[in-house]
Amino acid sequence: MKIVVDTNVVISAILNRTGKIGKLLILGGKNFTFYAPSLMKEEIKKHKTKLLSITNLSDAGFDLIREELFECLTFISEEQIPYAFWHTSLQFVREVDIDDIAFVALSGYLDAHLWTGDKKLLTGINKQGFEKGLTTDDLYRIWVNFEDNSRD
Repeated sequence: MKIVVDTNVVISAILNRTGKIGKLLILGGKNFTFYAPSLMKEEIKKHKTKLLSITNLSDAGFDLIREELFECLTFISEEQIPYAFWHTSLQFVREVDIDDIAFVALSGYLDAHLWTGDKKLLTGINKQGFEKGLTTDDLYRIWVNFEDNSRD
């Protein structure tokens, strides 16, 4: 199952990599293929100082966790996404948060689900007809189901 991961998900995993989100990213790789637009790397870098102060991690500790999480993702350059997907995605995010257009466009391009912790975004794009959004709880239920079925 292909999943596009929103930046807020990775930030949550940095804040608590042993929590539900961190476990899904780190351990979910046998059931899911996680993707992100390349711009996520810059977004995480932009928030590094704030994340360091919240987590009390050293620079090296932060970089280690960030790289561990990034290894779980396949990054796709925004330039690879055809214009048609950007155009379609604009109608989903225009009224909600235009800054999330790359995630929605990548989701469309890959025919993947979008995993986000942004409830406002998810509610807004759903109202516009986007049907592939997932919350952490949604994805966790799917993952647990995969895990249960693999034990049978």
